[in-house]
Amino acid sequence: MRATRYSVCLSLLSALACWLVPTVAAQAALGVQDDQPILMQADKLGYDSKNKVVVAIGNVEVFQGDTILLADRIAYYQDQDVVRARGNVTLLEDTGTVYFAREVELKDQLKRGVVQNFRIRLVDNSLFAAREAARVSDTRTKLKKAVYSACKVCESYDPDSDNAPLWQIKANKVTIDEEEEKVTYRDAYMEVYGLPVAYTPYFSHPTPNASRKSGILTPEYSQNSQLGTVVQVPYYWNIAPDKDATITPHLTSEEGLVMEGEYRQLTDNGAYKINGSVTYPRKRDEAGLVTSGHELRGHIFANGNSRISQNWSWGFDVNRTTDDTYLRRYRFGSQDTLTSRVFAERLQGRDYITAQGLSFQGLEIDDDPDTIPLVLPNVMAHFESRPMWKGSRFVFDADTGVITREVGAQSRRATLNTAWSVPFVTKGGHVFEAGAALRSDVYSVSDVTRLDGSEFDGTETRFVPQGIMKWKYPMIKQLGTSSIIVEPLAEMVISSNGNNPDTIPNEDSLNPEFSDINLFTPKRFAGVDRIENGSRAMYGVRGQWQIRQGRNVDVMLGQNYSLSGDPIFPLTASGSEPDLSDYVGRVGVQVDPVQMSYRFRLDHDDLGVRRSELRGSYSGERFGAHVDYIYIDDDPFLENEREIIAAGSVRLSPEWTFNAAGQRDLVEDRAISASTGLTYQNECITVQSLLAREFTRDRDIEPNTSFSVRLLLKNLN
Repeated sequence: MRATRYSVCLSLLSALACWLVPTVAAQAALGVQDDQPILMQADKLGYDSKNKVVVAIGNVEVFQGDTILLADRIAYYQDQDVVRARGNVTLLEDTGTVYFAREVELKDQLKRGVVQNFRIRLVDNSLFAAREAARVSDTRTKLKKAVYSACKVCESYDPDSDNAPLWQIKANKVTIDEEEEKVTYRDAYMEVYGLPVAYTPYFSHPTPNASRKSGILTPEYSQNSQLGTVVQVPYYWNIAPDKDATITPHLTSEEGLVMEGEYRQLTDNGAYKINGSVTYPRKRDEAGLVTSGHELRGHIFANGNSRISQNWSWGFDVNRTTDDTYLRRYRFGSQDTLTSRVFAERLQGRDYITAQGLSFQGLEIDDDPDTIPLVLPNVMAHFESRPMWKGSRFVFDADTGVITREVGAQSRRATLNTAWSVPFVTKGGHVFEAGAALRSDVYSVSDVTRLDGSEFDGTETRFVPQGIMKWKYPMIKQLGTSSIIVEPLAEMVISSNGNNPDTIPNEDSLNPEFSDINLFTPKRFAGVDRIENGSRAMYGVRGQWQIRQGRNVDVMLGQNYSLSGDPIFPLTASGSEPDLSDYVGRVGVQVDPVQMSYRFRLDHDDLGVRRSELRGSYSGERFGAHVDYIYIDDDPFLENEREIIAAGSVRLSPEWTFNAAGQRDLVEDRAISASTGLTYQNECITVQSLLAREFTRDRDIEPNTSFSVRLLLKNLN
């Protein structure tokens, strides 16, 4: 075998590359450049100087960089400006894409010509094939008797043979427009296993490596016992590089047309998104019965953020609907409260300040819009010093807000909390932290109902000093490749009693919880309207056994002891010894592929279970499962609750997956929801089916059964 170099070979390779690479982006990826050397080798290689013909015969291989051209025979006729490559013509590029042809003939300065038995196998293994390809311009190629498929196809695939892929598109004429990044079909058939299932005189889709394009997205079909037959046909609109929109008509047989739209936009400093829907169905009364006339129903969800400067930004999050049941009835969400917010914030190092306005929309049947508050403005700030003497720090927290409503208490408040703490560690490894804090509040309120039923209008102040001491003693033991950490810890808070007069309305601390999460937190209430009374001590132990990567056990157990006999925080004192709280703790186990966590609250008298939260999951190759179980008993703020949520999936084969999920209320012994479905997925198609049942009944929402099917074709969706 001989090897040599000719300058004419550069033109030959470049011409074939431009012919076989279907897009401008792919041509650039090929990297055909004048300064790269050409290496040609073949069984026979010669040059006819009289006729000016370069000929390579037998196992022809042409190399330029990472690009390889293979053929049985290549001839370049310089005088005629014609290139002919015959027999198993193959071009391999460094991206992994492979181009095939039986015969290639180029002329007219190597810009026009015909390719016989044209095929392209892209890097994602999808395939274009045609009996004949004709290049009509620098950016347009026309195919005759063409086929396209993203499914697995053997190397010797013949579009007219019986070894058809799962799906393919056949067309008499196909145009590949590289400039518009678009493939257009005329007289096209969709075939499944070689059998025609759909025909269209015109069809188009983007080229496989195209940028985003406007067009119809994956339709979805469903049956719903409330809405009837539902067909969704979303249309994607590529407005500009920085903005787009999706318009989705929901065609329902029982409720008519529901229009949904989503708009997205990127800016130099942020992003915005608006989603909404609207419909004009028959009017219904409070019991959900159809009455005369029609009514306008819909929703809007909008959010965005924008940076003003390096540290300042602003944003909004708007969530509103026309009525309580719209979102659930038309399957746009299951929220029971919608919160809207507009804000501006500054973040710098450890410090932040946020100014915001909040409004709420209650969607439950007993929500009264006149009593729902409007919070405007609300300013929160946090400032933290750098480490100072002995590593001590100062922390300042401020919160001001104005709460108004049509009916009920109204308040204007200002809160300032100043805290100082200093840590120190003994030579023996004991870790201490001492601190002091002062909480100051001023409330101006009106229409506040006191415990005796009287109304109060006026100003209320409170000052709550605190002293805090923390201790912990971490110990570690190495056991071969595993390690055990045991850490006893304790905390004492010294504070005053009587910190929650009934002249201060409780707006933000309505549902306190006592658990392992906030046992060692000086501020256990979520908001600022309530403060935990009196002095108290917390003590417990936590530990971890780190067996090896992916295997560990984590435990914690603790209790609260009230020193002042005036506990305001619930469940920190109960039973025969009111100064002692229930025991709270957790156990976490991870042994891949199993993960499990258990949180609990136990009565300190008889160790009876007062609260349990169990979460477990298993993620195997063929089976997966997830379970959430919650049990609440004798909670003064939360209703007794026993509920289980479970979901699982089984991989029946490499392509088929079965999944199921359910939620059940164990107190009332009734199902809340249940679903099951099958998914088929291979290299080129995904079919998702879901059968679901919801048992909720609320005004115009009845127990509902739905069935949906979604089809995804690779590169066409």
